[in-house]
Amino acid sequence: MERKALFLDMDGTTLNDEIQIPKENYEAMEAAAKAGHEIVITTGRPYASARGLLKKWDLERIGLRYIIAFNGGLVLDAVTGEILYQKTIPLPLMRTAVQKARKAGLYIQTYEGDYVIADEDGECLHHYTHKTGMMPKVLPDLYEGMHEEACKMLAIDLHDFEKIDAFRKDDAWTKGQISMCFSCREYLEILPTGVEKGEALKAFCKRLEIPIANSLAAGDENNDISMIKAAGTGCAVANARPEVKAAADYVTLADNNQGAVREIIEKFML
Repeated sequence: MERKALFLDMDGTTLNDEIQIPKENYEAMEAAAKAGHEIVITTGRPYASARGLLKKWDLERIGLRYIIAFNGGLVLDAVTGEILYQKTIPLPLMRTAVQKARKAGLYIQTYEGDYVIADEDGECLHHYTHKTGMMPKVLPDLYEGMHEEACKMLAIDLHDFEKIDAFRKDDAWTKGQISMCFSCREYLEILPTGVEKGEALKAFCKRLEIPIANSLAAGDENNDISMIKAAGTGCAVANARPEVKAAADYVTLADNNQGAVREIIEKFML
């Protein structure tokens, strides 16, 4: 069988609701890697958080080494540290995003190295760091405290989807240089235009000389639609949003708590 690449969203797809990798998924991923296929962690999470998952589950041991982080803003070989692809938001636009979020009454954060950077030490930051395991760095003023371009920013509202969605729609300030999409109803990804999981999938396949026809992608949320459409075979898990299922070539019978990733691997890769 020709070498294939499987691009796996993590939260809501590979991970169950307890933020664990079900045993059946882990064993199937190991079998696929031993068969010579590439399994690529593909997540909206920052690299530091994705790397933490790699270490927590000892995924390097079973042959996983590549990470697509920041919703496609960074493609990296976690073993060698080589950056295969990266795109960042210009600093002036990051500052504008902070201003606009403040005006809308939204919490917003960015990233520097292994840290999530914010100037509000409250519910949103605590929810995010608990979910991702990242270390927070709280600044007196985020606008003044940002000094380097980031692969993404994140606006969060845990209670009012309409408010955060209105912020997404009011995008004249982005000047075509920023795109926004939801990774869940509470998290609005703020990204450089052109950054999405689908483009990262294409860049990865080109770099490793894997035909797009030999690629698979699996996800559950709106930010996964681009890679589901870009892949040779796009899969939605049973618990995916309706619009994600509509974009997929295959919808699993199992959900993220029942080994959906195993189902995909056994059907298409082994």
